[in-house]
Amino acid sequence: MMMKNRQLHGITSLGLVAISVLIAIAVIFWMSWPWGIGYLLITAAAIITILYAFCAKCPCRHHCGHVLPGKAASRFSRPPGPYNLMELSAVMVSLLLLLGLPQFWLWLVPGWFIVFWILNLTALTQIRSAVCKECDNIYCPVNRRKV
Repeated sequence: MMMKNRQLHGITSLGLVAISVLIAIAVIFWMSWPWGIGYLLITAAAIITILYAFCAKCPCRHHCGHVLPGKAASRFSRPPGPYNLMELSAVMVSLLLLLGLPQFWLWLVPGWFIVFWILNLTALTQIRSAVCKECDNIYCPVNRRKV
């Protein structure tokens, strides 16, 4: 089966975010084992929260541009529908913790700080330019395509 353009960008963008998070985990562990373990646990909780609160309610999860989150979110068996304030807040807090928490440690190692943000900004660019523009999730607050 041939991979669609949005799936290629979806998978590579998630890969870039995963690499940036692994960099953050390594830098934090290098400086503080307890904080490294804490960030590792927060990362796992953030991923599960995003999958449950956002991906599991997406009507496109069975043909997700990111592929893997759609497959994982299908396990939650939540019906597609509009997101409520609690779900959107949970996603935002998860993203803020995932990307914001390691900033203190990354800032102490400027090279890794720069790499972290280049990876994440590249991923965001891919998501917005290739994945979102073909997505039919009418409930997503950033979907301009409203079907």
